[in-house]
Amino acid sequence: MRIKILVIVMINLLFCAGEIRPVFALEHIQKDALFSMDIPESWHWVDGAQEVIIVYPDVKTVAIDIQWAPSLQTSQVEIKKILKEGNDKMIKDGIEGHDGVLIDNKEIRMDGVYATQLDFKTASPNSIFVTYISFLNKGYAFTITYGTVDDNMRLMLDDAAATFKFNTKT
Repeated sequence: MRIKILVIVMINLLFCAGEIRPVFALEHIQKDALFSMDIPESWHWVDGAQEVIIVYPDVKTVAIDIQWAPSLQTSQVEIKKILKEGNDKMIKDGIEGHDGVLIDNKEIRMDGVYATQLDFKTASPNSIFVTYISFLNKGYAFTITYGTVDDNMRLMLDDAAATFKFNTKT
């Protein structure tokens, strides 16, 4: 029993130190090398013109949707204002306008870049917990959207989104 506990503790320490990657062992790179992200081995990465769709193994259900569009270079103050205005519109029209409930509205970082994150639930009867992340970087506006009814799957989606990295050569 002591050995089993010791092995579990060692694995956790290596994982926390970054020596062991979680289930998200496969790094996928967007076709124009704007960014990459680690996703579970059985999931599917589909590159589009200005969108990457990450699909569950059933090949029918979208797990994560990443979209981007060209944007003007702006200052940090302007970025915060643009993201706030966009989020206010999403809250009013997209969430409250469809009887959803805002759970959290916070500032985060995506690979060191300022971003905002809205967490909300869609209206019943098919209430889904959704995360909507938006940010601007290197002349592009990005959104990452994902949602699920399952708390464990939500944690897996959060972990996948946390591996988002910009290509430093673009």
